[in-house]
Formats: sequence, C-alpha cells, structure tokens
Amino acid sequence: MKSVNPDGSVTARARSLLYLLDKPLTPEEISQQLGQPLFHVKNSLHEMVLCRIIDQKGECFVITEHGKEKR
Repeated sequence: MKSVNPDGSVTARARSLLYLLDKPLTPEEISQQLGQPLFHVKNSLHEMVLCRIIDQKGECFVITEHGKEKR
C-alpha cells in the first residue's frame, strides 16, 4: 500500500502515522498504536524515509520538518 501519492501528498493512513511521530517510536510501537500489521507499518516507514518525510534514529523513527508540512 502506498503512503505517498505521486503528487507528493501523503495518504490518510500515512498522515495518522505522522501524528504519532512527535516522539521517537519503534515500528512495533507504531503498529500497536495504529492497530495495523507490522509489515504494513514497515513498508510505510521505508517509503516515507525515502521521501524524507521521516528519519530513522537507531531503532526509532521521527518526523522531519518536511513531514510536519505534510500533516
């Protein structure tokens, strides 16, 4: 499932993920809080890192300034 649309906007599912990332969270924590399968969360995180919407800090992910503009 895509998290980022071709025009650069984020999907509703990705937007809900972005709101969680005001504090660093692991993929497992995100999966649990969103009630989504871990593999979906990991796919979204990967795509969003490539688009520089979020950053990975160790095992955790955080929103970037660019990502805050997408919310």
